[in-house]
Amino acid sequence: MIKSINYYLNVIILSLIVGCSGSNQTIRDTQCDPQGPFLYLEQCAIEGDISSQYNLAVRYMDGLNAPKDLKQAFYWMEQAAKNGDIRAQSDLGLLYYNGWGIYKDYKKAFEWTQKAAEQGSVPANNNMGFFYSHGVGVSVDWKKGAEYYQLAANQGYIDAYQNLSTMYFSGKGVDIDINKALEFAKRAAEDGGNQMAIYNLGTIYSLIGKTEDAIFWLRKAAELNMAVGQAELAGVLAPIAKTEAEKQEAKQWLEKALAQNDPYAYTVAGVLYSEKNNVFPINEKKAYEYYKKAAELGEEKSQTILASWYWEGRYVPKDEITAVEWFERAANNGEIKAAKKLVEIYGQGSKNIPKNEVRKQYWQDKLSE
Repeated sequence: MIKSINYYLNVIILSLIVGCSGSNQTIRDTQCDPQGPFLYLEQCAIEGDISSQYNLAVRYMDGLNAPKDLKQAFYWMEQAAKNGDIRAQSDLGLLYYNGWGIYKDYKKAFEWTQKAAEQGSVPANNNMGFFYSHGVGVSVDWKKGAEYYQLAANQGYIDAYQNLSTMYFSGKGVDIDINKALEFAKRAAEDGGNQMAIYNLGTIYSLIGKTEDAIFWLRKAAELNMAVGQAELAGVLAPIAKTEAEKQEAKQWLEKALAQNDPYAYTVAGVLYSEKNNVFPINEKKAYEYYKKAAELGEEKSQTILASWYWEGRYVPKDEITAVEWFERAANNGEIKAAKKLVEIYGQGSKNIPKNEVRKQYWQDKLSE
């Protein structure tokens, strides 16, 4: 079993950048030390030292040797960005994206990130890839997203390797290429220890039938306490477990994942209790409870499964209205199967769901985006 691999924006790339050595002399007569006393750094920033403005923003952002204050972080980040600091321009885009110290503004997030990217900022190139692939402040353009990820990857940016891996796996913005998906995921996992890449390596290997490799990487993800890795590992082990020790391992990893209240873990539990395997006995009641928990937490696969059960009357009383509600929620979360089912339902109608050409066309348009 495999969770849809998503794209991840590295939203916290703010870090202290080593600047110049400093002292408590007149600011214009000396260099300002980013690691120096807060008051000196603040005075440097006030007097217009651009690097100090950036580093002061970082201190306010992190609460490192300074009071944590997102509004002050935004103020000084904006000052540095307007004064041409590329790091600040890139990070200001993230502040606008996350709404840290300011209201969320995706258009401004895109504009500042683009400004930094145009000047060669590697993190900004990676984030531009995210913005284009997710339609943040700009229309969705998977091809441009892939191009920006490639720019960042060419400069050794670890998160870009991971993002390219997901694009080659899904075929969005590039042609599907499992070998390249594996190559970039390996680079992210082995060169940079990217946790999501470690997990995704396991899921890709599982998908292409390389079970031993899948278990190796999923176990690494599980040992990092990634709930999705723990659940996925349980899902891979359960059908092949033979000894009591192997069965216990599958149970233990699932228990660890469920203890984290992770929606995907609930989905995996639903699958394991509704499909035959060597560890978990079929239990429709448990399966329904786990799917429902996952669905209520927004997990689109469980929402689709739950909708199908209600539509078919499988394990639950048939309820077409409830089924359509869950299909709608799943489709709004990006689940393609749910959107296709809604096109069918609204196109044909049923006993309790009338034909609806408007909704049918709406979901057809969504599928073609």
